[in-house]
Amino acid sequence: MSKFLSRFSIQIRLLLLPLPLIVSLFIILLILVRSLNGTILFAEKEELGIQALKPIYLTYREGLVRLKLGEENTNNLIPLIEISKKMIEETNLLAEDSKLLTSWEKYKTIPSFDQSTSIQFLNDTQELALKIGDFSNLILDPEVNSYYQMEIIFFRVPEILKNVATLKEIIRNEYTTSENKNKQYSSVNYTKALISINFIETTCKEIQKSYTKSIEDKSPYKIELTEAKKFANTSCETYVKELKETFNLKNSKPSSHNQLFTTIHKGTLIAGEIQDRSIVILEKLVNDRIQLLSFQRNINILFVLGSLIISSVFVIFIIRSINKPLVTVLSKVNELSSGEADLTKTIPDFGKNEIGKIAGSINLFLSNLNHIMNQLKISVSNAEKSSFQLKKDAMSVSDNASSLASISEESAASLEELTTSFEFMFEFITNETKNINKITEEMKTIEGSISNIESALLRLSDQSIASTNLANIGNTSVQNTDNAMSEIRSVTKEITGIVDLITEISERTNLLALNASIEAARAGDAGMGFAVVAEEISKLADKTQSSVKNIKRLIDKSNAVVNLGTNHVHETVNALGEIVEQSNRMQSGVNHLKAEMTTQSNSLLNVATELQGLQEMAQTIEFSSREQKKASEDMVNTINTLSGNAQQLANNSEDLNQVSQKIGEIASTIAVVTNSFRTH
Repeated sequence: MSKFLSRFSIQIRLLLLPLPLIVSLFIILLILVRSLNGTILFAEKEELGIQALKPIYLTYREGLVRLKLGEENTNNLIPLIEISKKMIEETNLLAEDSKLLTSWEKYKTIPSFDQSTSIQFLNDTQELALKIGDFSNLILDPEVNSYYQMEIIFFRVPEILKNVATLKEIIRNEYTTSENKNKQYSSVNYTKALISINFIETTCKEIQKSYTKSIEDKSPYKIELTEAKKFANTSCETYVKELKETFNLKNSKPSSHNQLFTTIHKGTLIAGEIQDRSIVILEKLVNDRIQLLSFQRNINILFVLGSLIISSVFVIFIIRSINKPLVTVLSKVNELSSGEADLTKTIPDFGKNEIGKIAGSINLFLSNLNHIMNQLKISVSNAEKSSFQLKKDAMSVSDNASSLASISEESAASLEELTTSFEFMFEFITNETKNINKITEEMKTIEGSISNIESALLRLSDQSIASTNLANIGNTSVQNTDNAMSEIRSVTKEITGIVDLITEISERTNLLALNASIEAARAGDAGMGFAVVAEEISKLADKTQSSVKNIKRLIDKSNAVVNLGTNHVHETVNALGEIVEQSNRMQSGVNHLKAEMTTQSNSLLNVATELQGLQEMAQTIEFSSREQKKASEDMVNTINTLSGNAQQLANNSEDLNQVSQKIGEIASTIAVVTNSFRTH
């Protein structure tokens, strides 16, 4: 596949790139449209079924009329059968030779229905309606609202009509057989009538439930459903009540059957109205669904087409964004390969993609090449200048070499004198270095003494801090004792208050005992026992008062002792406070002395550091002097050698002159090559 695609240019391959995407979008569009069309056809078939059901159930209701005595003629029924058959044929829901249509069409040849024929006709009509509902997808409808309306149309209302037909059969039997002579309903017919009425009532309740569930499902036709539910509820209740009154409350049947048929036939009208309303609502729901599905199909088609257009535009922009940079890069590469490139013009920035990276690499190459060419041009120019200068300098060197030899001889004599001076200076510096070493040793001795003093001060500071802490602890303990004394004094005052209260109670007790004695004396013999008790209470009160006085005396004595202890504690607190303050002042003095010793120690350390630096400097000077002495001796030897080399330099300057001429020729050749490139 790669070999096959390599035959095409990159532009053609870029054009072929979106082809699979476009084909995939078309396939998705086709599948989506077919799926939605199938759903729309499903709903349209339901709509056809509704159109076919309308005349069928109208025919069914008209068929119920044939059960009434005197209404057996089919003149009004046959046109409805023909209309229903024509509508079924137009919708193509059933084949023309369908067994149901064939059996249903035979009723057109019967001019009058008897009871059995009417019942058979109603059964065939209901079966035909169910078959239409099956073939038109109405019974298979998945929507909740549609399902409940379909249930009312196909099952609930036909159930009411079926029971209405049963009631009409009962009336026909009562008035056309031997039961006609009886004034009351036969037990069999009466039971059948009650069962049918019960079925009608139950079915009406089921219809109410279906309407309620449709309303709860947030139907768009809530108002119509509410009205239909209200109509069904009211009319069914009235109809069932009237039927019960007709068959239950009346002991005898009417002499004429017309009144009964009229009452029963109301159910046909009520059920027909309920069915028509449900058909209208169902038809609206199906039409709304068809419109919604058609709208969704069109929107999806537009969405896919819009996506296709946007994708195509996006692909075109992508192709252009790739093709244009490729063409630009290719043209620049061709320009470089021509040998006459303009290095001042770079490729535009195409982003951080692969082409952008290639363009960046080419721009970097152009920048480096431009820099190399510029450097080369500058170097060539400098080489030409240097070759000229080299030629000029070679001649100057040759002239100066001779004078250098004579100068070097004079310099050798001067350096010998300088060497002698270095020997005297070296001896002096050695003596000074020895003196500095002695001073350094003395400073170390002083530093040791100061260190011992600092250690002693640290121990004294620790002892002072310990004393201060002990004084603080004693002060705190004495203060706690003072607080305890205060609490004892407070408790003593409270006890004194309690003693006063007891004294007051004993005095009142004495007073009460006196009053009791007086009352006992008034009572005479009857109060003798009470007088004895009053006397004992008085004695007890006296004892209590005496005890209270003793307690109060002891409390006063305790309070005096506590006050004395409190005064002693206060004196102790003041003394300990003074000790703590004195200890703090001593600690402050020790700290100040420590700070002074630290400052002196730091100053001594700085002096020692300076002396050490001075010692190192002296040693360095001594070493430098020794090296300078040696260097002066070496310089004498070097100058002697330099004198010999000066003559050799004069000889080499001639060779240097010839080399400078060759460098100038090479620089001219390189300048011709570099000028073929255009640079900054």
